[in-house]
Amino acid sequence: MDAKDHPVISVLGDQRRFMVPIYQRQYSWREPRLAPFWDDVVAKAEEVVGGKPKFSHYMGALILAPGGDGFTIGSTPRVQVVDGQQRLTTFQLFLAALREVGERLGKPELSAMVHNYLYVPTMYGDKEADSKFRLVPTPEDKPVFHLIVEGGLEGVRAKHPTWFYQNGNLIKGSAPNAVRALDFFIGRIETYVRFGLLDDDEQPASAEDEGEEAPHHRLQALLQALLNHLKLVVITLSENDDAQVIFETLNSQAEPLLAMDLVRNNIFHRATSQGESVEALFEAKWRPFDEDRLFWKADSPRAKPKRPRIDHFLSHALTAQTGEETSLRELYAEYRAFTRPKGKPRFATVEEELDALVIYSPIYRTLETGGGDEVLNRLGSKLNLWEVSTAYPLVFRIAVANVDPDEKLKIYNLIYSYLVRRAICGLTPKGLNKTFARLIQSVMSDGVSVETIARAFSTQRSDTVRFPADREFRDAIRSKPVYEMIKRKERLADILWELECASRTKYSVYSSKPENMSVEHVLPQTWSTHWPLNGNKMIPADKVSGLDEDTLAEIRARDYALQTLGNLTLITVPGNTSASNKAFAEKKIWLKQSLLALNLSIIARDEWDEAAIVQRADELGSLAIMLWPAPPQHVESVETTQIGG
Repeated sequence: MDAKDHPVISVLGDQRRFMVPIYQRQYSWREPRLAPFWDDVVAKAEEVVGGKPKFSHYMGALILAPGGDGFTIGSTPRVQVVDGQQRLTTFQLFLAALREVGERLGKPELSAMVHNYLYVPTMYGDKEADSKFRLVPTPEDKPVFHLIVEGGLEGVRAKHPTWFYQNGNLIKGSAPNAVRALDFFIGRIETYVRFGLLDDDEQPASAEDEGEEAPHHRLQALLQALLNHLKLVVITLSENDDAQVIFETLNSQAEPLLAMDLVRNNIFHRATSQGESVEALFEAKWRPFDEDRLFWKADSPRAKPKRPRIDHFLSHALTAQTGEETSLRELYAEYRAFTRPKGKPRFATVEEELDALVIYSPIYRTLETGGGDEVLNRLGSKLNLWEVSTAYPLVFRIAVANVDPDEKLKIYNLIYSYLVRRAICGLTPKGLNKTFARLIQSVMSDGVSVETIARAFSTQRSDTVRFPADREFRDAIRSKPVYEMIKRKERLADILWELECASRTKYSVYSSKPENMSVEHVLPQTWSTHWPLNGNKMIPADKVSGLDEDTLAEIRARDYALQTLGNLTLITVPGNTSASNKAFAEKKIWLKQSLLALNLSIIARDEWDEAAIVQRADELGSLAIMLWPAPPQHVESVETTQIGG
């Protein structure tokens, strides 16, 4: 038996055919298995786009046995796939999907690149009908799999039209798993190639912003990532090896090791070799991780990708220590590189190494689940709401720094302000991990202070990283359709609640945030029945029939204005249902019953129109720049006014 690791390009580029034995099960991977596979490939593709990846990613094992009929001169060598055929088939389906997307986007040259990994050059001794295919699956899978390789999704649709709706979409319940996998990959690849990785609240970038070649680069990056930066451990058996025993051993039901398990073993192995007391180190430093396994081994609910908290914690701790991004998918390799940068030990003892990591443990717990420090608790709730755990490493550095608590509070506020301002201004949340890593490097060199953070942001002018200044923030509050831009309405509701709290005076009713609050449009989205245009002009329900161009322009302006922050408020869910699309006089009754200071300036008005929306937006803007400040050098000289009261 021989075991070696190989990049996928070496496995699929070798001059041999892979034969899946007849006793193997049919192809069974569906979305729960395909999605993590895609996540691994696209994560590595993103590294390729940004530069050469630091590490290869291991995709599992492939067990190969001799072909069974010996070597025949003039025929392509064959090997049996004892284990790993599901994974190997998925590689082939991914390549077929990549080829198809390339053709759809006018990049047929990709077909030539992919061809040699789907087919083998036939020799004069290759007589079988399927001898040109690199992979020959089970008899049940072979017809549809080879149809995919030969004709793609269109070929499948032509031969099996009953697997598709009339609009051409796949009927997932009818199609075999291989076709479903092809369709899944085509959809994911096409979206990524066209728009890149998009977060939930992110709008696709335009071609002008990215450059016309960006889709082509991402397409090539996916191919390069799959072939060159993903690896398989290939176990090649000899004639005398018992393939079934080896298969059962490798597929036993033992609990899989986490990356942190490998790190722990490495740490205490080195401690033993260096003469340090393993028992003392375990009791003093490591036992809390093992005692509360329910917390540490549970998946972090808001972090991506899905991994146990203990793996995310280690990743954050490494970034906090180095100021460099850490790949969660190559966490063990990252840790080994951390302990020996440039081949030299970073720490004199393993105890010092552990101290550098476990110091962040209580901070992480507070950010994740609350309790502990009240200021960190609040920041953690905000970061969790916005699903920005990439800020954790920066928070780690700030929290352990010997700095005045007021200074820390100001920096924490800047972190949250950065997220809110960028969201309201419609700037991408993509790349926050790089932004926070750069900030860590700044505080590592210049110390933890507001001045350091301000100076770091002062040089960041690109739309992908900059901190919006007050004027832009005010303009966005007045003009941006935040209800449409911020997809997760609980985030928008939280923004409005903070504005509610800032609106209160000593005469206001003080209460904690109710759980049944919802975002309400004062001027409703369906307004044509009870809300005439300026000049008491009523319009038809479809807002089109029989209208002149001037009226249509007024309608477009109103439809846009009603999605801006000036037209949004909070109300209880029953109140929202009752208020619905009613006229302003009736809606004011429900707004008054909410007892919110945020609604006082609304109910004080006799009418509510586009001018009122702009005026309230300006009032909210004055509050917002105080609630969510910019770094000092970005502060503009503006008058602020309180609303309500």
